[in-house]
Parts: sequence; structure tokens; C-alpha cells
Amino acid sequence: MPFLGRLASIALLCVSLIACRSAEARAREAEAARLAQAIDALRNAPNEGKAPLLAALERNECVHPKACELKQTCVAAYRLLESARSASARARDLLAERDGGPAAAIAAAGEVNRAESELLRAGDLTERCATSQGRLLRESRAR
Repeated sequence: MPFLGRLASIALLCVSLIACRSAEARAREAEAARLAQAIDALRNAPNEGKAPLLAALERNECVHPKACELKQTCVAAYRLLESARSASARARDLLAERDGGPAAAIAAAGEVNRAESELLRAGDLTERCATSQGRLLRESRAR
């Protein structure tokens, strides 16, 4: 009888471990899906509507390292896009000034250069964001 009791305890422990692992897998999948939804909403929004969605993504909590890495990459990408949009708008405003003269033109050129540089970096990061998002979703569903 003691052998059967130990065997039953071991079986119960194994079932418990499987259930725990399964709960963790479900938590990872839910976290990945939540982040993916926030990222998709941000990606698909018109440029004028991205700022509040970026703030929402930034507030989105993450626990698992790969999910946090995805969030960090995507936030960095879309921050750069927002910054480039702002630089471009400043350049337009500077060029629209009637009394700006050569100083305004030089400042506008600097803003355009900044916007172009940030757009290039953002392009690389948004590509990494999309690739990492797909990978994380696939991995979370496979567990």
C-alpha cells in the first residue's frame, strides 16, 4: 500500500506540474495577444491618431522577457516616427514664416534632416517590431 500511495502522490505532482506549465503558457499567450492587439492598432492607425495608441502601448504591462523586448522595440520605433512627424511639422512651420529669412530656412533644413534620419531608424525598428511580433505569437501558441 505505501508504494501505491507514493505512486499516487507522484502522479498528482506530475499533473500539478503540467497544469502549472499550462497556466504559464496560457499567460504568455494572453500577454502576447494583448501586446499584438495594441501594436496592430498603433500600426493601422492614421498618423494623426498614433500618439494616444503609442501611450496606451507604453502603459501596457509585460512580464515575460520576450514580450517586454517586443514592447520596447515597438515603442522605440513608433516614438521615432512621432518625433520625425514633429520635426517635419516644425520644418513646414519654419518655411511658412514670412519674416524667417535665411535663418528659418537653415533651421528648417536641420529639421528635415532630423526627420529623415529618424524615419530611417524607425523603418528598421518597425520591421523588427513586426518580425518579433509574429515570432512571439507563433512561439506563444506553440507551447
